[in-house]
Amino acid sequence: MTRYFDGKRVLITGANGFLGSHIVERMISQNADLSVIVRESSDLWRIEEHIKGIRIFNADMQDFTAIYECVKTIRPDVIFHMAAYGVDSRQKDVFTAIYSNLLGTVNILVSAGKAGCPRLINSGTSMQYGNKEGKVDEDASYNPNNIYGSTKAASTIMAHQLAADLGIGIVTIIPFGVFGEKEGSYKFFPHVILSALNNREINLTSCEQYRDYCYVENIIDGFLIAAQAQQIKSEIFNIGNGFTQPLKYYVDLIIKEVNSAAKINYGVLEQRKNDLWNPLPNVGKINSTLGWKPKISIEDGIRSTVRWYKENYRYYEKRGR
Repeated sequence: MTRYFDGKRVLITGANGFLGSHIVERMISQNADLSVIVRESSDLWRIEEHIKGIRIFNADMQDFTAIYECVKTIRPDVIFHMAAYGVDSRQKDVFTAIYSNLLGTVNILVSAGKAGCPRLINSGTSMQYGNKEGKVDEDASYNPNNIYGSTKAASTIMAHQLAADLGIGIVTIIPFGVFGEKEGSYKFFPHVILSALNNREINLTSCEQYRDYCYVENIIDGFLIAAQAQQIKSEIFNIGNGFTQPLKYYVDLIIKEVNSAAKINYGVLEQRKNDLWNPLPNVGKINSTLGWKPKISIEDGIRSTVRWYKENYRYYEKRGR
């Protein structure tokens, strides 16, 4: 990938999150003029090694005046809007989801329009589609079954309408399943990996759900390619490998890589309410339009991920990460 972002003014919201932190690393490596907006109370452990190379602005996405002052000061060439409430399934407050995901998206877009930012890359979720039969195309109807999916569906619709009104080029990338370094301990991959590394019993659901889990660096490639595709003014792209496997498949790969003797207890945990059973993306559009394809296999991604957790276990000794 070319060093497109060298010297460009880049703004990332949600930079302390899983995907946002990986975009931070890429921007640092490409010598971008990088700024991030985070809440003052945010735990910055994922990006702490890069703090010296970043301009950090403290603001709540729900506060338009604060967000606009940040964006006006930064004058970004491109914004990666990664901030969202509800990615963590423990975040269930309806009003916070609405204010953060809808109002926050309006605030960053209107601020971008006023500040003359020409491009915004938005992050969606497969949850906004809900349960579908077969491969899901980008023109599929939104039928979410939880508040996170509902607010992300609404914010996607609103973002593209607002961007058109404001003359901002926008792309929404919808990941279907992501794994990799720096994920929160409450997520599926870290739960299995951290338990396996400690040879603890691993309590799971039946793990008969199917998922398209794609390594995080592949997903970040998609976001960066979309930012560079200036000819695209308003598009939505699904992203993933384009095939699903049962969750047990990923558990087996992790256990093999860790070489763990941990006991796996399938069916001990109840299925998550409103869970998706086989979210399968059609990724033909991003393949043909942006030329994106995953470069790193699931096996190699798991190898890299497990190695990182072995070397950075200390980060997960603090409760809540």
